[in-house]
Amino acid sequence: VNCTGQALSAVPSGLPEDTGILLLNANHLTSVSTAAFLPLAVLQDLDLSENGMVALNTESPLPSLRELLLSRNALVALPNLQGLPALIRLTLSYNTLQNLAPEAFRAVPLLQELDLRGNRLETLPGDTFAGLRALKDLDLSDNLLEELPKELLQDLEALETLWLSGNLLRTLPNDFFIDGHIFAYVFLTENPWHCDCDLSYLRNWIRIN
Repeated sequence: VNCTGQALSAVPSGLPEDTGILLLNANHLTSVSTAAFLPLAVLQDLDLSENGMVALNTESPLPSLRELLLSRNALVALPNLQGLPALIRLTLSYNTLQNLAPEAFRAVPLLQELDLRGNRLETLPGDTFAGLRALKDLDLSDNLLEELPKELLQDLEALETLWLSGNLLRTLPNDFFIDGHIFAYVFLTENPWHCDCDLSYLRNWIRIN
């Protein structure tokens, strides 16, 4: 069901109960509750991007939801992800997230794609991504990250693509990358890398990989 750009200020009622994909992007849904989607028992993909959203109440579970798009809103905090156990794709790019809690994504262990690009993240706890053993794509580009904990990637056994571009990184800690892990892509451009001995680990890792 495509409700894109309809100037909606509330989730419309009477949507077909067999709706699997619901596009609500580019509306005026500044506050949304997952309770509005409970009649949609087979809903798998939900696009709520570009709504100026400041709050997403997720108290009502959506057990079949696989994709949740929340990009280009005004979220300052990560919504509670309990009740979304089937989620495999979550986009939160271009919001105003400033921090993430330890084990912030523990409730969505099947997640494969996580987009946090273009927020205001300055630091991350070492266990931010704990439990995300299925995660393949992680985008942390265009934030305000000055340093990263060496444990950040320790659970990300399936990670294929990592974006760190456009931050304030000057170096990476020793053993930041999991020994023997093979990436498809790692993007490191547009950081103020400081070329001294502290950068030798990263330089050697790039040469080997």
